[in-house]
Amino acid sequence: MIVCETAQKPLMLFHLVLEHDVKNALVFTKSAESTTRLVRLFEFFEGIRTKTSEASDQAKISVRAYSSELPPAERKAILEQFKHQDIHLYV
Repeated sequence: MIVCETAQKPLMLFHLVLEHDVKNALVFTKSAESTTRLVRLFEFFEGIRTKTSEASDQAKISVRAYSSELPPAERKAILEQFKHQDIHLYV
């Protein structure tokens, strides 16, 4: 368990995913808005990480948002991708 301020939670998640080589995680947020914000932030960090020379040989971590705002067919498709580990973080 990591105890931190709310503002630091996304950074801690990114750190844990990278340090422990997480390839299949389900992440819960408080709202659809915070889900979208977290996915965008993670994609931003991941884009920077994969551009560096140290991380260029590492596989890119894929993140997808799941909320009631998505159509049922898209939610089902995302869930299938997560089951097949095509999506690493399911928020």
